[in-house]
This record gives sequence, structure tokens and C-alpha cells, in this order.
Amino acid sequence: MSRKEILLKMKKVNRRKIVATASAFFLAVSSIFGNGMTHANASTNAAKAKEIVSKMTLEEKIGQKLMLSFRSGWTMEDGTHYKSVQNINDEIYHIIGNYDIGSVILFAANFDPDATVNVELTDGLQRAAMDKSLGKNAIPLLIGTDQEGGIVYRLTGGTALPGNMALGASGNVENAFKAGEIIGSELSAIGVNMNFGPVTDVNNNPNNPVIGLRSFSSDPQIVSKFANAYIEGVQSKNVATSAKHFPGHGNVATDSHTGLPSIDSTKEELYATELVPFKSAIEQGTDMVMTAHIQFPNVVTEKIYSDKKQEYLSPPATLSREILTDLLRGEMGFEGVIVTDSMTMDGVANYFDVNERNLLAVKAGVDILDIPFNDMASMADVESKLVPLIDAFVEAYTSENGYNGIKLSQEELNASVERIITLKLNRGVMDLANDTQSLEEKKAVAKEVVGSVKNRETERLISANAVTVVKNENNTLPLKLTKNSKILFASTYSRNNNRFVLAWERAKKAGIIPEGADYKILQHYNLTGLDDKVNSAINSDGSAFNGTNRDLLDWCDTLVHASEISSATDISGYKVACPQLFIDYCEGLGKQTVAISLNHPYDVQAFTKADAVVAVFGTNGLGLDITESFGGGTVGATAAFSPNLTGGVEVILGTFGASGKLPVDIPKYDPSSKSYTDEIVYQLGYGLTYDSIVKDADKTELQAIIEKVNTLDFTKFTADSLNKAQVLIDKMTEKLRIAENVNITHKLSQKNVDETAQELQKAYDEVLKNLIYATDKSQLQALVDALLEENLQKDKFTSSTWKAYEAALLLAQEVLASNVDQNTINDALSQLKRAREGLVTITEEDKKADKQELQALLEKYNTYKAKDYTTESWNVFKGVLDRANQIYQDDQVNQETVDAVVEELKSAASKLIKVDEKQDNTSDIPGTGQQDYMLAFTFMLLLSGAVIAYIRRKGYTKH
Repeated sequence: MSRKEILLKMKKVNRRKIVATASAFFLAVSSIFGNGMTHANASTNAAKAKEIVSKMTLEEKIGQKLMLSFRSGWTMEDGTHYKSVQNINDEIYHIIGNYDIGSVILFAANFDPDATVNVELTDGLQRAAMDKSLGKNAIPLLIGTDQEGGIVYRLTGGTALPGNMALGASGNVENAFKAGEIIGSELSAIGVNMNFGPVTDVNNNPNNPVIGLRSFSSDPQIVSKFANAYIEGVQSKNVATSAKHFPGHGNVATDSHTGLPSIDSTKEELYATELVPFKSAIEQGTDMVMTAHIQFPNVVTEKIYSDKKQEYLSPPATLSREILTDLLRGEMGFEGVIVTDSMTMDGVANYFDVNERNLLAVKAGVDILDIPFNDMASMADVESKLVPLIDAFVEAYTSENGYNGIKLSQEELNASVERIITLKLNRGVMDLANDTQSLEEKKAVAKEVVGSVKNRETERLISANAVTVVKNENNTLPLKLTKNSKILFASTYSRNNNRFVLAWERAKKAGIIPEGADYKILQHYNLTGLDDKVNSAINSDGSAFNGTNRDLLDWCDTLVHASEISSATDISGYKVACPQLFIDYCEGLGKQTVAISLNHPYDVQAFTKADAVVAVFGTNGLGLDITESFGGGTVGATAAFSPNLTGGVEVILGTFGASGKLPVDIPKYDPSSKSYTDEIVYQLGYGLTYDSIVKDADKTELQAIIEKVNTLDFTKFTADSLNKAQVLIDKMTEKLRIAENVNITHKLSQKNVDETAQELQKAYDEVLKNLIYATDKSQLQALVDALLEENLQKDKFTSSTWKAYEAALLLAQEVLASNVDQNTINDALSQLKRAREGLVTITEEDKKADKQELQALLEKYNTYKAKDYTTESWNVFKGVLDRANQIYQDDQVNQETVDAVVEELKSAASKLIKVDEKQDNTSDIPGTGQQDYMLAFTFMLLLSGAVIAYIRRKGYTKH
């Protein structure tokens, strides 16, 4: 087997090694071009941009200002129709290249759950932009999308995240950075270099129909902190950010997608609230600011004429020079790129035709026109939409009277395009022209990063951090489940079913769902009564439940019901009425009830009879991948999913503790007017807390075996054994994947973790048992053979060196007989060589044993008297002593025998029992006369000992 083939096998084991080179490139680029451009780099890039722009034609400059979309499918000139544009085709390729388009925006319809497909699309778009056979400048594209997180995200196979209001509720700015980091990493991995986020609007109007959960908070300071952290996270992955919607979209009651909102605030009031986060984001270094299609009549003095409405009106911010040039650039000092919100939204499209509204936006100070006209869907759109717009711009820049009276400045055009090119330089987009990374390497990175277990686990933790408990009577939460517990989960939409299932299964893996506890799930999509047949309900095994709503409520002992409002009027609708009806019924029967505010949090006030009320701040319509829940075929098809409800249920069950705080005030709802009042029910910052009931598992053993498998070097084994062990290797690879996921996952039982470690260890051992190291044992074998033939004799060498030699030889023979790696063989060879070279031959003098220690002992023990010791202990001692004296007299005795008798003599002496000691053990305490006698006896003994010692010393001196 070739080295290449062996490496391919290695790929199957260590998934991190699959993308080693590609990931290194990916991380290096992110590191080099991440957040924190120095002033020197910025100045250098600005100078480079000026030089590039100076060589561009007028049409090329205009192309750089256009951001096209291909959201509505594509019909080829031959009639072939593609429902969605997820791969570039020849026609789109030529449009991008021929017209020097500067930017493209992608939507959910453009993204496939398979991240590698998305890489192919962005790679194709960039190739088109850089194809010098088509365009003149070959400048790479800015490719953007609205990956805000939460209820607005486009990357269907990625990590959705809980959204900005949930981030604000978590109270932890680090969560905003992590969210931004995940978004940046996943976009960068698929080739998207620009994100239209964060939403920097202050949600100071609870009736806002379009911002709501997309805002971090109703407090401008909180919005500033979280938006800045989000920006830092996204930019750390070399993706551009866009603070939106300037100068503030939070205080409106009209959606600019469907109308033209108007805010009566003065400039001073804007500076006090709406502009605070934008000013902060500018200081943080946001790459772009996106405009809002909103009127500010008390700020803007200018009027523009609408042909469509046949009247003068206060221009929306997108078309206002006072807002964009005077306020944003002049007063607030923004030097980056200004990009519009979609120019097809009704806030501008209902008042101005395509060419007019785009030219007016540029005149106001806009750099990039986001979707200047409705999505391109065929080559016919080139002639009907793109070419007329470019011609209108050329006329506006070159004609004395401009286009329909709209005159544009070429000097401002140059400055604008320089800002765009500077952004491309700052974010490394211009370096794509020298990109050496292959398409396959890019795909490998995308597959590893997008929607990864690590990203999804971070998403899970943030979602749980955000869950806010506003009511918890009698410490209902976390639920105290028993083997007899019966939980009914209920909500308005079936898309929530699998989020309930996922939370339950995670709690089971955490070890907090007792055996026997059960659940059912109810979904009602309209106003339904207690005795009505269920709209839809399932049992915990995924089978359908047939019966009435009352049947389900009577079955359960705990009701967990989600409410889902997106406007004030919803509080008076069935989305709240049904949860209220069911909660009130259960409360009357003494059952536990928990209400979940799943969308806008203002409905937390509606459930006065619920034992507990929690807010989770977000949901959306995308389904949950079947591998993400364990509902037995009850899940949707898309990979990304909203994590908020699952996080809420995990907190309710106690898998996680409760720590969230309200990021907005909750105003009192007035049912008569179906609107909110000025009275505050729950204040911003309110939230009850409790701890998780799950103890985190010790993963030390698991991490050790994961490391062992990941560092297994398959190049050390024979090709034949690798082939034969392929099934086992595949099994180990799968066990490794599971183990790595378990290692990443929080709140698992110790049993679950330990079993996973044991399974991987077992698979690893099986693989090693069947692999044979590719080694060279010839040198070791030759040396062993030579030494055996040499037939060395033990008595010819010193004891210590012979022992070392014997051990080395034995080890070498064991290594030769074993399946070991080359390092072990080399070590054994070196050790045996050293041992042979270290053998020391015994001389005649060396043969004489060293008897000094034995002599000293004999001098001492030969003075002992039999009468002083018990007969039994003396007889044992005397036998050893006699033998020691004989050995001492033997001149031929070896050292080993001398050493042995020394130890034996010491042992026998230690076991001698004195006669008086034995008597002391059996006699009573002596009387006074006896004490006198013993003192005299002791004195005589001491005196005798001293005399004997003196005589010995004299005798030794003479000797």
C-alpha cells in the first residue's frame, strides 16, 4: 500500500486531520484579517483602493455599487427552469463578469443544508467576478447574507442561535461574542464574507412589528454592549459586519417591508436613545451601516417629489442626504460603507420607480445598493432591469442635467468606490485572486465547521442562559419528576413537537428522568375547546393520540404550555386563549402548570393561574433535523432549528438552572384597546433563578482515550494488516465520532460518559490487536543471535552488570516475539548494546566476598548468652549464628551467600525474646523492695557493659 493510501485510511479515523491543511489556512486567514485593523493597515489599504479606483472605468465603478440577488430561481434561455439558484450557471456567471458586479446577496433559497453545495456556489460567483476574459477589473465580490441569528437566519444547514433578545436576556456579553464568532466562522467557511448584522436598533416600542426579538434590549446601553461584542465575534472570523437599521427602526408601528414608517423623534431624542448603539458600533469598527426606510420629519428638513404619489414628502433615511451624509458621516464620523436595506421594500418602492429611488439613495450618500430591483430570474432581466439602471447612472454622472433631474458627482462616486474596495482589502476579499486553496479543501472546512456539534452545543448553552423565569410559585421549577410523572407538552405549531422531544431526551441522558416517567405532545392550531377532538397529538413513542383535549389534560399531572405572540393583538387571540383555558382547567384539578412565552415576551403577564411562567425569546418555522431529536420519525427535514424552546424545557426540567433576566420592560396589556399601557408589570432586569439539578460528569478517562485514538499513526502499520482491519477501523471511527460529541456535550450522566469511554477503548484495543507494525527487527535479531552464540558465563562478570545484561537480553527476545513499533525495537537494541558493553569481568580480587558487615554483626551477636533469652527464640537464633560463623571462616564463599546470611542473621536477632521481658509480661507491678533490687541489678549490668566495652576497645587496638 502506498503512503497516499495509508493517509486516506488515516482520514477515516481522525476527522480533525481531514481538514488539517485547509483548517490551518482558514484559521490563518481569520487571524490575519480579523477584527482590529491597525491605523497603518487601514491607511495602506485606503491608498491601494485609491490606486485601483483610478484605473477603473465609469461602468466598472457603477458595477461595484450594485448588490444583486438571485432568490427567485432561474429560467435559462433554452427554457430550463431551476426552482432555486444553489449552483452558479453559465448565464449568471456571465452577468457577474460582464457587468463588473461588486456584490451579491444570498437568501435561504440559495443555501442548501449541505454546506459543500454552498461552497460551490460562492466559489463559482467569485470565479465569475475574477474572470478577466469577461470583466475588465476582475475584482472579487462582497457576498452577503442576513445571518442575524434567532428568527432571521439564512444558512439552513448552520447554527441558528437563539437571537439577539435572548442574548440580551442571558446578561452575558461573552455570549454575544460567541454568537458572532459562530456566525462569522460558518459564513466564512462557505465563502460568505459579509453579514448584515447586528441589528443595532433599540426595541423601545413593544408594538414594533418587525424588530422585536431581533433587538438586544430596550435599553440603548445594553444594545451597545451586546452589539459591539457581536461585531467583534463576527469580525474575528474575517467577515464584515453591518450595524442596522440606521438611524433606528425600534420605535415604529409599521413594517418598512410593507409600508413607510415615520418617527416623530427630534435629533436630540435620537441622540439620547436610537443613535447610542450606532455611535458605539462605529467606534467599535463596524465595517458597514445599513439604512432604514423610515421618515424622520422632525430631523429632516428636505422634501423630495414622488412621481408615484404625485406629492412632495419627507424622504426616508435611505434617500436623505441630511441623515446619511450630514448626520452619519458628518456628525457621527462614520468612514465605512453605507449599504441600503433592500431597495425593493415598499418603504421606497411604493413611492419611487426603480431608477429614481436608486439614484436618490446614491445622491443621499449610499455606497452599495442592496437589491436595487426585484430578484433577477433570467437573462431577460438584464435588458429590462440591469442595463437600464446602469444607463441611468451613466446619464446621472455624465449628463449636464443628470437623469430626470438627478445629477450625481463623479468625485463622490470615486470616494464611494474607494470605500468599497478598502472594505474588500480590509476583509481579505481582494486576496482571493491569489487563493491557493482548492475547492475540495474549502468543502472540507465547510463540512467541519458549519452546524458543528461544538457550535450547536454553544448555541444550546446560550439558549439555556437566556431562559427567564418570571413566576415560580411553591418552587414548582425545576420539576420534581418521579417514576409516575405524566407531562403534557402543548403549543400552537407542530414544528415545536421535536423541540420538546429533544429537551426530554437530553434530560434522560443527564440522568434526571426516572424510569416510568412519560410525556405526550399536543398541538392546536386554532381556538379549540376542552371537549373538542385534538387537532394533533402524539405519544412519547411517536404514535398518534386519538381523543379530546380534556382526555389529555386529565391524563397528565403537569401541563407545560407554550404561548407564541408576535403582536399585541395576539394576546387577545387563540394563541393565548387556548393556553389560558387549558392552564385554568388543570389548575382547578390541582395539577402543576407551566406557561412558556415562546416569542415576544409580553404575554408572560397573561397566565395568572399558572404555577410558573418562563420566557425563551424566540422561535421560527424551520424544522429540526431528525438526528437532532429522538422522536422516531416525527421531525422535519431541515438541519438548522430554533433552540429557544428546547432551552426553555431543559431549564424547566432542571437540566440547566435558571439565570436569565428580562432585557425589556413588560408593559401592562389593555384588552379593551388591544394595546400596551405605560404601566410596567415586570421591569427590565427581573428574573428568578435556581440551580441545575445535574452534576457535571468527570470526562478525564474519556478525553484520554479520545487523545489516544486521535494520535494513532497508521503509517506505522503494514498495508496488509490495515486492509484486513478496515471494518474494525471504521467501527472505531464511528465510536470516536460519538465520543468526541459526548466530550463536547454538557449535562450528561457519569454512566453515559463512562460507557462511551469504554466503548471507544474496546474498539481501539480491537484495532491494535489486528494491526501489525511495519518494522525492521534485523539488527536486533542479529545482535541477539550473536550474543547467544557467544554463550557468556554468568560467573565471569560482576553481579550488577550481569543482571543488567540478562534483563536487556530478555527484553530484546520479548520485543522480537511481539508486535511493537519501531521506537520500541530501537530502544531495545540500544539497551542491549549498552548492557553488553557494560559487562565487567570479575578479577581474582573481585571474587573475594566483602564480609565487613557480617564481621560486625558476629562481633556483636557472639556476646549474646542463652540464659538471657527464651529457649525457643535462642535455638533459632543460635542455628543461624553458627552458620554465619562458618561462612565467615570460608574463604571460597561468594558475595551472594554472604549477603543472604547477613539478612538471615539480622532477622533472627530481631526475633529474640529476653527472659525478663517475658516475665514482665506476666508479673504484677513490683513492690518497693523489688524496685530497689531491680535498680541495683540494672546498675551492675551497666557497669559490666562498660568494662566489656573497654576491654574490647583495648583488644581491637592491639589487633
